[in-house]
Amino acid sequence: MRTERSASAEVTRLVWGMTLSALLLTGCPGTLEHKERFLVDAGEAGGGDGDAAPAHAGSDAGAGAAGGPCGDVIARVFVPSCGGTGCHGPTGTQQDLDLVSPGVRERVVGVPGTGCASTLADPSNPEASLIYRKLLPAPPCGAPMPLARPPLSDQDVACVLAWIAAQ
Repeated sequence: MRTERSASAEVTRLVWGMTLSALLLTGCPGTLEHKERFLVDAGEAGGGDGDAAPAHAGSDAGAGAAGGPCGDVIARVFVPSCGGTGCHGPTGTQQDLDLVSPGVRERVVGVPGTGCASTLADPSNPEASLIYRKLLPAPPCGAPMPLARPPLSDQDVACVLAWIAAQ
């Protein structure tokens, strides 16, 4: 009987070890260091007719997207600072605001904020946009964003403002 238990314990340890090894080997899929170059190459790969451009580039492009000093504001600022925190990603969105999934522009431009009487992104008056104002030390409502994390750099805040203005 003692041998049976030892064999069972050994099998359990082996299964756990294999499971842990598989999880560690799968890892993170990684990130693109120069996403804008990938998007341009992907658009050119379709023969240059423009139909092959990724949906992300068409729906969320603007100043600070794929070029200039700001790069892709969604990928560089929104994803790690707003969506990567578990707050404004595709699942469990706070204030019903997803700033990560494709179509950010459609979800924020001209759309009223939830819980705060202001437009999320107003290209005609970017400084009044709730997304921008929530990045300032004294937002019009609630806490400054990102919540419980260091504030964005002045450059990142300026890039968000430029992105809103370009929409």
